[in-house]
Amino acid sequence: MTPTSPLSCDNCGTEGRRYRRGLCGPCALAEDLDAVLDDGSGQIRPELLPFRDGMAAMRNPRAGVSWLTRPHVAQMLRTLARPETPLTHETLDGMTPWRSVAYLRNLLMKHGVLPRIDRHLVLFGRWLAERLKELEEPEHRMLVERFASWHVQRRLRAFADRGPVTEQQTQQARAEVRLAAGFLAWLHQRDRRLATCRQADVDAWYAQGYIARRLTQAFLRWAMSNKLLVKVTIPHRSTASPAPLPQRQRLAMIRTLLTDDTIPLLTRVAALLMLLYAQPFTRILKLTLDDVLDADGELSIRLGDPPIPIPEPFASLLRQHLEQRLNLSTATNRDARWLFPGRRAEQPMVVSTLEIRLRQHGIPALTGRTASLRQLVRQAPAPVVATMLGYTHDHAAHTAITAGTTWSRYAPGNHTRLQSSRTGGS
Repeated sequence: MTPTSPLSCDNCGTEGRRYRRGLCGPCALAEDLDAVLDDGSGQIRPELLPFRDGMAAMRNPRAGVSWLTRPHVAQMLRTLARPETPLTHETLDGMTPWRSVAYLRNLLMKHGVLPRIDRHLVLFGRWLAERLKELEEPEHRMLVERFASWHVQRRLRAFADRGPVTEQQTQQARAEVRLAAGFLAWLHQRDRRLATCRQADVDAWYAQGYIARRLTQAFLRWAMSNKLLVKVTIPHRSTASPAPLPQRQRLAMIRTLLTDDTIPLLTRVAALLMLLYAQPFTRILKLTLDDVLDADGELSIRLGDPPIPIPEPFASLLRQHLEQRLNLSTATNRDARWLFPGRRAEQPMVVSTLEIRLRQHGIPALTGRTASLRQLVRQAPAPVVATMLGYTHDHAAHTAITAGTTWSRYAPGNHTRLQSSRTGGS
C-alpha cells in the first residue's frame, strides 16, 4: 500500500491542506452533512439526498461547515431529517429565525426538495404576520390585515403570476402596510377612527410629510371602495425627479470609474452600465452571462435589439468582472449565470446592495441615469435609443422632448426603404 502523505486527506487521499481530524474540506463537509441529516437509523431520507449532494459539492466547503455549526441551522436540518416531519413549505413557515429559514428554503427549492414558490411573496407573508402581532388595537389589526390580504397580497400574487416578484414591489407593499398602520395609530391619537375620519384629518396627515406618506393613498382608496371611509380627496403634489447630473460631472465620474482601481470592480462595472447606457439597477441585475457577447474579440451587450458594442477600456473591465464574479463560492450560487450573482439560491444581487455600493463612492443613481439617457437621445433618434437600450418609445420620446433634442420629431420604424427610394436604389 502506498503510504499516505502527511498532508493528504485520511478519507479520500487528496493532497493539500487538511481541514480537521485529517480530513480535507469536502470530506469534512460531507461528514457533517451525514451527521446532521441522519434520520436516526444511520441513513438520510431519500428526499433530502439531492440537497445533501448539492451542499457537499459546493466550491467553498469551509463556508458550508461553518453554516452547519450554527445551532439554529443544525436544529432545522435535524427536524427536516426526521421521517415524520413533512417536507413542505408549511413546515418551514413554522421555523425561526426567518432569514435563515429563507436561505434554507432557497436551497431546498434549488435542489428539488421543495416545489418552487416566489421567494419575495413568502418573505412578505412572514413579515406581515410579525407586523400584525405588533398592532395592539384589535380594530387596527383587523383593518390592516384585511387591507394587506385583499389588496396588497392580491397585487403581489398577480405580479408573481406574470414573473418573479421584485424587491421594489415587496418594498412598496411593506411601506403601504406600515403607512396604513401608522395612519390608524395617528387617527387614534386624535380621538378618531377610520369611520369618523374626515377631509381635514387626511389633509393634516399629508401636511406633516407628503413624500414620506404618499403611499398611504393605497389604503385610503381601498377603505373608500369598501365603504370603510367617507369619500375624501387625496392630496396630490408633484414628486418629479431631481435635475439630471450635469454632463461635465457625468463624464468625470465615467473617467474615474474607468481608471480608479481602488473602487471595487463590481461597483465600477455596474456604475458604468448605468452612466454609459442609462440602465436602471433592476435591469442591470437581471443581466446574465448570455447577454454579454464576444465575437472575434469584440464585446457587446444585449440591452435591447441589436446588442450594443462595448468599447475599451470598459470592455477590459467587463472581462475582468466576468472572471471574478462574487458569491460563487457558496452552496447557493456556484453555477449562477447572473452577471451580478446574489447570495441566495439562483438569485441576482439585490438592488439595495448595489445602491449602497454606489452611494459609498458618491455615484448618484437616479440623476446619473437620467443624465445618461438625455445625452444619448441628443446623439441619436429617440426610437433608436429606445430599441437598443430596452426603453419604451414613449419614455425615450418624452426624454428627448424634455432635453430639447433636434431628434424629438424622428419617427420610429425601418427607414432603409425610404432612404433607398430617395437615392434611387432598388
